[in-house]
Amino acid sequence: MIHIACCSNEKLAPMFGVVVTSIGINVTSDDVMVCLLHNGLKSSTIKRLQTIADRYKVVLKFLEIDLGILKDCPTNDKIHYGNIMMYARILLPSMLPNLDKVIYLDCDLVVCKDLKSLWETDVNNVAVAMAPDLWYQDKETLGRLGISNNYLNSGVIVMNLDYWRKHDVQNRLLEYIIDKGNELIYNDQDALNVILNDERRQLSARYNVTQYYFHRNLDNYPTEMHEEIRKARIDPVVFHYLGPTKPWSLGCYLPGKKLFMKYQKASGWRHFTIQKYVFKRIIYTLFPQMKKKAWENKTYIEGWESCFE
Repeated sequence: MIHIACCSNEKLAPMFGVVVTSIGINVTSDDVMVCLLHNGLKSSTIKRLQTIADRYKVVLKFLEIDLGILKDCPTNDKIHYGNIMMYARILLPSMLPNLDKVIYLDCDLVVCKDLKSLWETDVNNVAVAMAPDLWYQDKETLGRLGISNNYLNSGVIVMNLDYWRKHDVQNRLLEYIIDKGNELIYNDQDALNVILNDERRQLSARYNVTQYYFHRNLDNYPTEMHEEIRKARIDPVVFHYLGPTKPWSLGCYLPGKKLFMKYQKASGWRHFTIQKYVFKRIIYTLFPQMKKKAWENKTYIEGWESCFE
């Protein structure tokens, strides 16, 4: 059985429903269990998510966490990733005591292919395997954290839970986060890169493809990864919607949106509660050209709109 874990609050629940749908449709090589760490989901939401999981034959387990454990970790509600739940993944080794390995997935992504190859990633003698965050390979980011290796993204992680428990990784991470406080920019992700700098393995880019891979100009990315990026564009295993603009954002116009909408429709959760501004939605529907921004057409590779149709 492939074990997957996600973390969600009530606001993110519809997106988690899309993640579960994409897993159920694409992971066919083995049975799947998804463990959802949450804090205070409504009973109606739990029932709705369970219905989606049952529809796609995914075993779904709900684990409510005590946020008091994370009370000293810094948060910032002004940024899209700044709520307390960003730290919940750090608690997985203690929340899943009977597992020695798990795939962690963010809720702003979709699974595009079977996860068997990801699940079989060798994480012996390391804490995690993560894909590079190509948007932050600059000297400023690496220098800010004092690391020399690639900066990796925490949205898709193969976690060696036994290693975490044996080497007290959970407490090491939390101590670092609390000590640094608001000095960190991408709090949990920064901590994972610093504390596990010598205890990690790098995944192929295809396991964490983002809209940034579709930029026309790759000069800002490591030269040795250009070919890997081009291959990942056409063969993603996971498509991750990094950044503040999401497929469900008002007026969203970015690579991978059609892919997300496909799984959103299949989930049956068609109307997300965070989609506000009814009047503007009507205007965008009547005049779709208003959604487009000239810089996006100039920024992305030719034909990006037709990807994953």
